[in-house]
Order: sequence, then structure tokens, then C-alpha cells
Amino acid sequence: MAYKFDHEWRRERERLATIESAYDPWTIRTIEATGPEQGWRCLEVGGGGGSIAEWLCHRVGESGRVTATDLETRFLSGIDAANLEVRTHDIVSDPLEEGFYDLVHTRAVLEHIPERGEVVHRLISALKPGGWLTVDCGDFSSVRQVSGRPEDRGFFKEAFEAVTGTSRGFGADLLYGGRIGEVFRDGGLDQVSVEGFITEWDQAHPLGSLFDLTFQRLERPAIETGSIDREDFDRLLEVMRSTDFKALSHIFYSARGRRPAPDEGLQTTDS
Repeated sequence: MAYKFDHEWRRERERLATIESAYDPWTIRTIEATGPEQGWRCLEVGGGGGSIAEWLCHRVGESGRVTATDLETRFLSGIDAANLEVRTHDIVSDPLEEGFYDLVHTRAVLEHIPERGEVVHRLISALKPGGWLTVDCGDFSSVRQVSGRPEDRGFFKEAFEAVTGTSRGFGADLLYGGRIGEVFRDGGLDQVSVEGFITEWDQAHPLGSLFDLTFQRLERPAIETGSIDREDFDRLLEVMRSTDFKALSHIFYSARGRRPAPDEGLQTTDS
């Protein structure tokens, strides 16, 4: 599994916290729309810092069950919930129960792994008939500077794309979010709904911290592969940290779709 944001980095928990702060409300909104009930069995793939796994534990109650997986589970293991199972698991190669879960969720995972098509099929197979798949993923085509020194705007876009583009060498697809509805429908899901949002961010916004920390994590591979040189990398961080800088974010897509029972006709709805 080619995923570069491993938990061994000393600031990874801080980076994950910025994702939670920025996106948990949207993730929870999408999950709530599936109508989760007490007693549901839920799977959280790539649980990260554990905020959504912990929320699900409360939501499904003592009669429910949440399985939270990740390649490295030390952040998940700190959650105090009797109905939580923490599982060290590689979604690409390790087995999953089939036809078992009422809800499967993953966030900021599929766009980072080259085996995403196979993984989506496995996630759908893990749903019981009538179960829901919810996925959060991004499309970086919208990122651009909207405030700050005019002479920085063209540089920012080019340099930002150079650093984030480094992840393509690890198999990432930075436009994947824009296709998630099609992926769900091709996978046989019905009642498909996709929403996306863009926000304006600066260094004081959680996304400002997220991009700063992510770029620090990508600094070495970005420079070593020649995606960007040291001077431009340092200038990019300086621009992003300036007090008058603001930019539009990537598009954050939240999608949900339901696995129909074998005797149900497919009814697809987009929104």
C-alpha cells in the first residue's frame, strides 16, 4: 500500500487533528444522512486520529459495534469505548468480512492509493444488503490564491501543484473526488448522493495548518525528485504563512451510496 503519511512522523497526530477540525462536521453530516441507528455495525477504514470512530461508537450505542482500521493504530488505541474494535489492517491486501456492515466509511484514503478501484469493490462487498458506503475525498483542481501580493499568485499555484504533485509518484490521484459519484454508480450502489464544498483558507484556518504540515512531510521527496527546488519550496511556505495570504481550497467531496438487496431494482439519484 503506497501511502506516505505514516504515523511515525513526529507531527502526524497534529496533522491529523487539522483534518478532523476542518472536515469532521461534513463527514458527520453525510453519515447522519444514512440514518445510523443503535445496534449498527460500522467499519471505519483508515481511522487516523480516531475522531469519527469515536463519534460512531457513541452514535450506534452499546448494542452497536465499530471496527476501526489503519496501518498504524496507536492513535485509535487511545479511544475508550467498549464497542470499538481496533484492527491493524491494510485495506489493499488484508481480508474483510463480506456482507457484514451496515455502514462503511473512509476519508482521505482512496485518492492516495493506486489500488483504489479494487479497494472500492472490497468496501462495497463488506456491506450487507441495504448497507451504506460513505467516502470523503478531494479534487485539487480548484486551489488558487485569492488575496496577497499579486506577484505571488502565479508562483503559488505552480509551486503548490509541484509539491502536491509529488504524491502522484506514490500513486495518488488528486482529481479523484470529482469522479466519486460515477465510481459509486459503477459499483452498483443506489441512492447515490455527492456534495462538495470549497472554503477560503489562510494560515489561521485549520487548512492552513494542514497544508503547512503536509508540505513539511513532503519536503524531502518533493526536492529529491526535482518537483521543486529548495528556494521555491521555502518561498512557497513563506507565501502561505504571510498575514495577507488567502486561497481557495481543494474541493472536498462527501459521497454516500447504498448497496441494494438482490431483489431490488437499481434507482440512482444524484444531488
